[in-house]
Parts: sequence; C-alpha cells; structure tokens
Amino acid sequence: MIGFAIALFCVPSAAADDNAFFESRVRPVLGEHCLKCHSEEARAKGKLRGGLMLDSRAGWAKGGDSGPAVVPGKPESSPLISSLSHAGELKMPPAGRLPANQIADHREWIRRGAPAPRG
Repeated sequence: MIGFAIALFCVPSAAADDNAFFESRVRPVLGEHCLKCHSEEARAKGKLRGGLMLDSRAGWAKGGDSGPAVVPGKPESSPLISSLSHAGELKMPPAGRLPANQIADHREWIRRGAPAPRG
C-alpha cells in the first residue's frame, strides 16, 4: 500500500505535464516570433498588430480584430494554427512559415486545451 501511495505522488500530473509542454515548446516560439507585435509590451509601445495579444490566456482567448486566436481543444478551428501554417488569409510570422515541428507543438498545445501556468 505504501508503494502505491508513493507511486501516486511520483507520477507527474497531467496539468504539470501540460504546463511543462507549454513552457518548453510553445512559450519560447511565441516569444521569438510573435510577442514583438502581439503582447502587452507591443501595445504599450503602440506596436500592437491586429489587436491580438498572445502573452496571456485572456489575450489569445479574446483574440484580436478577427476574434479568438485559439479554440481550446480544437486546433483545426483555431485561427492561430492556420496563421502559423500559412494556410489562411493571415500568414504569421510574416517573415516565413515556422518549421513543421513547431506548428505541430502548437497544435498539440491547443489539443490539450491551451494550458498556460501563468494566466
């Protein structure tokens, strides 16, 4: 019985795994390719594009001029994915399409419900 209890505490929770996935595979890409134009800092500098802020859960849920950027649990219904894939009207980042593995990471993150540890 003690072994079972220890095993329960040693198994990472799904939420912790989701947060780690976001922090290691999604947040760095957003920081490198998106936040210059889609963040509170960009808004404060008068450089916000499309009314979209991607530096918070509230920002991507509210979305920008075109509506919500992310539909939690539904990557194919999330405009962020079509933008990153350069498959829709909006092509982000404008300098060129992200590598397929980074787009796949964003799909997986949204499929998991778009969790983020820091609101």
